[in-house]
Amino acid sequence: MLEQMRNISGVFSKTLLVVIALSFAIYFGTTQFGSQGPEGALVARVNDEAIPAKKFAMGVKNQSEMLQQFGQNNLSKEMEQVVEGQVLQRLINNALFAQAAYQLGLRVPDVELAQEIRQNPAFRKDGKFSESFYLGQFKSFYERQYGTDFEYDLRQDLLAEKLRNILESSSLVSQREVQNFLLLQGTELKIRKLTAPLPSQGAAQAEAAKKTVQEWIAVRKEKKPTDTLVRTHGLKEEETPFQSLLQLQAAFGREDSLAILQCLLALQPGEICDQPFRTANAMVGIELVERKDSPADPEKLQAMTRQLSQGVKSQTLSGVADLLTKKATIVTYIK
Repeated sequence: MLEQMRNISGVFSKTLLVVIALSFAIYFGTTQFGSQGPEGALVARVNDEAIPAKKFAMGVKNQSEMLQQFGQNNLSKEMEQVVEGQVLQRLINNALFAQAAYQLGLRVPDVELAQEIRQNPAFRKDGKFSESFYLGQFKSFYERQYGTDFEYDLRQDLLAEKLRNILESSSLVSQREVQNFLLLQGTELKIRKLTAPLPSQGAAQAEAAKKTVQEWIAVRKEKKPTDTLVRTHGLKEEETPFQSLLQLQAAFGREDSLAILQCLLALQPGEICDQPFRTANAMVGIELVERKDSPADPEKLQAMTRQLSQGVKSQTLSGVADLLTKKATIVTYIK
C-alpha cells in the first residue's frame, strides 16, 4: 500500500493539468459546474507563488481515484489525510522546482509550450488540434475554475520537470556500487563467534574482555577445544546459520559491522579474524565456518542497476526539495 502511494506521489503536476483538460473536454456543454467558492481562495503560498485551493482539490480527487484503481475503494479518514498531505507537498515541491529552474536560467520557450498544448489529446477533435475549442472554451473555463492561467501553470510544470530531469540524469550509479550491493545480498556466511559482554562503564573490564577474546582466538587457531575457556569466563560461543552480509550488518550494527565484514570476506572457511572487534555492547571474536556465493547473472545485474538508480534519483530529488524548502517562505492554509 505504501509503495503504491509513493508511486502515485511521483506523478508530476503536469499530469493533473491533463486530467483537468480531459475532464473539461468530456463534460463541457453537458454538465453544470459548481460554484467557484471564495475568489482567490488559496491552499498555500510558496514564496510569491500562489497555489489555488481548487487545484489542490482536483489533485486530491485525481489521486483518490487512482487509489481506487488499486482496490482502495473506501479510504479511511487517516488515508484521506495522507492523500491530502501528499498532493499538497507535490504542488509545493513543483512550485519550488519551477522557481529554482528559472533562477538557474532554464526557460520554456513559447514554441515548446505550444507543442505541449497541441499534443494534449483533450484539445484534439477528429485527430487534430482544435484551436477554437482550446482558446474559446477551455482556457476561459480553466481561469474561472482555478483562478490561474492554464499556460502559466503548464509552463511552470515544464520548468520544474526540466530541473528534475537534469538532477535525475546526474544521479549515476557506478558498476562497482551495483556489484557491492549484489555482494551484500548474494553472499551468505556461516560464522562462529565468541561474545564477551561489556559493562556500560569500565575500561579495565573492557580490557579484560578483550584479552579473553584474544585467548579464544589463539585457541581456535590451534584447533583446540574452547569449552573450558568459555565455561570459565561464563561467555557465549555460538555457530550461526547462514546469513547474508546485510543480515550480518544488521546483527552487528551498521557502524560496527564494516571492519567485521571486511575481515570475514578476506577469510577462507576455517580461518579466524586475528583481532577482537568491539561492538556497542560486547567484544567479539569471529571465525568463518562456511561461505556461499550466488552468481550475479546479467539479468540480475541489470535489475539491480535499475533499482539502485531509481533509489539514487529519488534521494537526489528529495534532498534538493528539502534544501529548497528550508530556504523558502511557505505558508499553508489547510485547517
